[in-house]
Amino acid sequence: MDGTSIKIIDLPVRTSMRRNPPTVSPSEPISSLSYIMIRENIGAVIVIEKGKPIGIITEKDILERVLTQDKDIYKTHAKDVMSTPLISIEANQPIRDALKLMNDKKIRRLAVMEEGSLIGLITERRLLESICNLIV
Repeated sequence: MDGTSIKIIDLPVRTSMRRNPPTVSPSEPISSLSYIMIRENIGAVIVIEKGKPIGIITEKDILERVLTQDKDIYKTHAKDVMSTPLISIEANQPIRDALKLMNDKKIRRLAVMEEGSLIGLITERRLLESICNLIV
């Protein structure tokens, strides 16, 4: 790798994350959170209970756990579909660590935490866009 690439992956995750990602409660119906995902043009929402992130729901989760199983989107709730445990990374960790964690866990999204609080969401796509913007 050249020097530019090395510097980019050493930047903290916070430089590439989406701040304040959309969140839902465990009792949120899939119909409502699907609308949020469409409106916000996002592929995932974080499930929050008592102020703490407890899971994530992705487009794939909805397809696999709701639609292909013919579940009612109005009667199925976030808690029934979410992926747990929520995998997270600290905001000050380098992008390199986020990429390694995503690869190791075979996931495409990480919750970004700071002092125990959810502050963002980082995705493979967002990281790739950040890298491309800095080297092009």
